[in-house]
Amino acid sequence: MKKCIIVLIVFLVFSYGDWILSTVAAPASIAKQISVPGDYQKISDAVDDGVPTGNNGWILIKVAPGVYTDTVTVPANKPYVIIQGGGKDNTILASKSANKGLADAPLIVRASNFIAKDITFKNTYDLDEVAPAVAGFVQGDKCSFYHFNFLGVQDTLADYNGRHFFSSCYIEGTTDFIFGDGTSIYQDCTINATGSGYITAQGREQANEASGFVFKSANVIGKGPTYLGRAWRAYSRVLFYQSTFADIIDPKGWDAWGNPE
Repeated sequence: MKKCIIVLIVFLVFSYGDWILSTVAAPASIAKQISVPGDYQKISDAVDDGVPTGNNGWILIKVAPGVYTDTVTVPANKPYVIIQGGGKDNTILASKSANKGLADAPLIVRASNFIAKDITFKNTYDLDEVAPAVAGFVQGDKCSFYHFNFLGVQDTLADYNGRHFFSSCYIEGTTDFIFGDGTSIYQDCTINATGSGYITAQGREQANEASGFVFKSANVIGKGPTYLGRAWRAYSRVLFYQSTFADIIDPKGWDAWGNPE
């Protein structure tokens, strides 16, 4: 087991190395800056109308403090976008949807080379009821998030295919609230299980797939009992490394989701 952990960590470090270092620092140059409100009243309009198709230079969308209720989609043909709020507790992108799949999440990122900072993404569907209600859907490669919140109940963060880096973030929910088949590092993040359920549902399908979730120096808090995760697919892979846990984790730790083999 120890050997497997070391191999996974080394693999992710070599896979991410230079990219993580480049995203921690600000991009070398900003080709264009857009203000919301100002140039546009909605974040979605800033992406739809302010970012050209086939963009190849970093575009910074600065979002002032406030609550925004539109749904923001960054399509695959609009890479190199930065969305920067005025503080994760002050700038909130919120919309209400449930049981409608991934297409109605407040934030949908299909583009590669995307950065979000200092902002909250929230699905405002009835937080007292457990139902799929995605706050963020991330599918592009080389996407990174710094100092942000993802708020929901079930399926809060859809961490799909691609390399993703999450730093100093807060993510809350009850059931499978971090799920998908991304190849992702969560560093210095607070994970809040707001009820009994499962923190992760990772979806690796084949033994030779690179995907997996690594939580490094995580702080797991909330209510329990909760499982660290359940195996959404046959080769589900999740690692918590040098992390701290409130007394809320089911002693079994993990659930096979009805697949004892």
